[in-house]
Amino acid sequence: MVIIGYSIFLAALASLSQAHMLLRSPPPFEGTNNSPIDESGSNYPCQVVGGKGPVTRMQKGTPQILAFTGTAVHGGGSCQVSITYDNPPTATSKFKVIHSIQGGCPARNAAGNLGHDPNAINPDEYEFKIPTDLPSGNATLAWTWLNKIGLREFYMQCASIEIEGEGGSQAAFDALPDMFIANIPQGEGCKTEERKDILYPDPGNSVEKVEGPDKDFAPPICSKAPAHQATEAAIASPAVTGTVLAIRGRRAISRRS
Repeated sequence: MVIIGYSIFLAALASLSQAHMLLRSPPPFEGTNNSPIDESGSNYPCQVVGGKGPVTRMQKGTPQILAFTGTAVHGGGSCQVSITYDNPPTATSKFKVIHSIQGGCPARNAAGNLGHDPNAINPDEYEFKIPTDLPSGNATLAWTWLNKIGLREFYMQCASIEIEGEGGSQAAFDALPDMFIANIPQGEGCKTEERKDILYPDPGNSVEKVEGPDKDFAPPICSKAPAHQATEAAIASPAVTGTVLAIRGRRAISRRS
């Protein structure tokens, strides 16, 4: 009986660690799978070296959709959408955050997983915009995820995009916060705590915070203090599910998405 019980436990653990989420919109680099970045950081960034794939055109200031395939949402967690103009990106590329989702990503109301089908369409979608003051041109978009339940991992998948629109400056790009990394060596000692919805130290100006009775927000645990602490607005926002918060400094303005 003990052996059978242990075998079931191992099977469940294997399922938890292998079946994850795959970026569906925008379509990711060819060869991308649903695994997290290796714990050694050896396949950072994006999993795929020299990644290529379909190019998605994105007009600045126009709503874009972030969507996924899979049901192993691990209780949700927190996600970021980031940009680099390196295409393909390398380990030294600078990724800058354009949108953060704190809690409820990639599923807004999931106590655990949504099933066992890695090919199922995840019903939750998220909206983001390319800032109007960013330069136009070829770029790489990155989706990163800090899962709530399961092993302490860092998920990252990337897509080729073409940013369209007039104007924009390198200074505006440089002013954006750096993409937050944890649970791999590139995270410089930052870890996440299981069953916590991570509050990013610097989520940027475009933030969706998903509230609910199952949400338990907390900052990451870092061996050294992050450059920017989570803002009071990000921690104590009155936002509800589906509300987008534009956080500027310590003031939060909510609007219905």
